[in-house]
Amino acid sequence: MNKVLIPVDGSNNALLALKHAVNVYGKDAHTEIHICNVQPKLYRHIGKYFSKSDISEWQAERAKAAAKSAAEFLEKAGVNFSFTYVSGDKGESLRDEAQRLGCSRIVIGSAKKNTLSRLFENSTTAKLLEISDIPVEVVTGKSIPTLERWGIPALGAGAATALVAAVID
Repeated sequence: MNKVLIPVDGSNNALLALKHAVNVYGKDAHTEIHICNVQPKLYRHIGKYFSKSDISEWQAERAKAAAKSAAEFLEKAGVNFSFTYVSGDKGESLRDEAQRLGCSRIVIGSAKKNTLSRLFENSTTAKLLEISDIPVEVVTGKSIPTLERWGIPALGAGAATALVAAVID
């Protein structure tokens, strides 16, 4: 049995990954598609004002809303699927859910970004590639904007030059 986990968050990149997975794996009767949404954990000082059931209900509503377009696409395509949501760090939670479900792969959508951008943001794709023993298939979206392609590296080079100049003086 081929089990495929696809993280969904309502983004175009997640929908691209879903379409790719349906085209490649969805036609096989021995493939199970699992879509999963990750909800953030509430900070302890916020969570103490709400009951666990209220928090769980709120996260379930948000997860269903985030997975709505993915579920509609799969229903129109006639593909059987299951839906779960988990809470916590995105990369770790997705890896743990894939292991729990016995998935053979994770198909994730990702925006094209340069290395410097990924360095400064919490990239779920990079985290999954780093920690997962389950194969991770990355489906990329549109190319990165010109500002990000040239502007961020130029800012980084300028900052590095200024730092070197400050150290030398």
